[in-house]
Amino acid sequence: MSEERKAVVTLHKGVNTEEFMDNMTTTFGSDSIPNRKVEVYNEKPGSVSNFDFVLTQAEAEILKNDPRVRDVRWGTKEENGIILKPSVLESSKSYGKTTTQTNTDYDWGKPECTSPTSRYGAGTSLNYAHAYNLQGTGVDVVIQDSGIEVGHPEWQDPNGVTRLKQIDWPSASGLSGSYTQSVNHYRDLYGHGTHCAGTTAGKLYGWAKNSDIYAIKILEDPGNTFGVSASFEMIRGWHNAKGTGRPTVVNMSWGYISWYRNITDINYRGVNYVETSPNTSYGMIQQTFDSNVGAYVFPVRVTSVESDMEDCINDGIILVGAAGNYYHKIDVSGGDDYNNNFTSSTSGTVYYHRGSTPSSATGAICVGAIDYDYTSGEERATTFTEKGPRIDVYAPGRLIQSAIPVGGTLSSGAADYPTNASYKVKKISGTSMACPQVAGIIATLLEARPNYTAADCLAWLQDQAASGRLNDPTTGTPSTDYVNYRALQGSPNYYLQTPFVNQYAYQVSGGLSVSS
Repeated sequence: MSEERKAVVTLHKGVNTEEFMDNMTTTFGSDSIPNRKVEVYNEKPGSVSNFDFVLTQAEAEILKNDPRVRDVRWGTKEENGIILKPSVLESSKSYGKTTTQTNTDYDWGKPECTSPTSRYGAGTSLNYAHAYNLQGTGVDVVIQDSGIEVGHPEWQDPNGVTRLKQIDWPSASGLSGSYTQSVNHYRDLYGHGTHCAGTTAGKLYGWAKNSDIYAIKILEDPGNTFGVSASFEMIRGWHNAKGTGRPTVVNMSWGYISWYRNITDINYRGVNYVETSPNTSYGMIQQTFDSNVGAYVFPVRVTSVESDMEDCINDGIILVGAAGNYYHKIDVSGGDDYNNNFTSSTSGTVYYHRGSTPSSATGAICVGAIDYDYTSGEERATTFTEKGPRIDVYAPGRLIQSAIPVGGTLSSGAADYPTNASYKVKKISGTSMACPQVAGIIATLLEARPNYTAADCLAWLQDQAASGRLNDPTTGTPSTDYVNYRALQGSPNYYLQTPFVNQYAYQVSGGLSVSS
């Protein structure tokens, strides 16, 4: 018998989990279930449909045939060639609408997302007063990331009181028996989470300036982070236990990646090719090279994590994800490229045009990034952003100014915070920077419409979006479009917009008349 390892078993929604657990842990036996008492590695009490069992690889493959089973992953994500990465691109030097790193610049996305056409007129500088009447009051914003610098002035309300709520996630979610929070949970050694929090809900740089802010750490602080599935379990448990009716928006500026390696053949649009190297004509983009692995990167999905996300969405939590910075097209089910795959000698069938978890998961809002510069006077998507039909909306994501922690990995070249030189700000690029633009605007929407579902929020975003505003050089020839990194490749040409741009909630102009 082959080696036994932990296997994550994801069941379809609605399955009788108690019956399945009983089948697995007795000598039940069937065509799919081992005829022995299978050891439970982790019952995951906070999850609806994920369980960890100890199985051989052969047993894991056979178990996939059980009609109750949605997926089985044998071994860790890392062993399956999947790793978690933040969706950020660190710039080599400062650019922006004002072209330099200075603390007198603010997020150029604010004026651009409050006008159906560019306020800059293809220029680089602008004097603009940002007026708004909704600021996320009564809404909870969760930054699922590398943490948040606790003392930064960006989290203060007008009275100087911090809006950053430091909670013990296991206790607050009712899962203290399953998880333990590190004493170092409330810090940000990297800087990514602090920057995203500033754009989502910061005092100077954010949209939801009066929301409550929460940090749950999953990135870039070894030994002090939660596992991704655990974080979703705790977010869901906390949300359901709040008892306040406050909506929850989660900013997810991260994603899973894998590598083009160990290829034995490629299946492109239903035709099989015996090739052992990635081929750009088939959309296998060779743009982001991982020198540590010696292979090019592509975005990848993780079923077990998406199952936990679905449970969050079903309970009313709004999940907003960064599309990723790997230049790939993301298709949707039924699309020409959705089933494109290669066979890996180590991981089996691997799909490369389905995007990344979490942003491409069903029910999540998937955000692409807009550049700060122009083509023939028109705005355009960044080169690095994922494109394609799965993108829901584009938002400013190149050289975005926001808060950054002192001494963080991303903090080199940072400028002083405008009102306190002991803290810092910096311009950073990535779909990570576009995602919190959307999360912040959704938080302002939920102040007015707290009962909106994720589907309601998405419909509102696309209804409000400026359509056709981005330059789209898509030709309709796939092999050409894959490597034309400005081509939208079938994604909706939606530029993020908010209508909440008046100083007062109600304005009357031209007089008011009443007739019987």
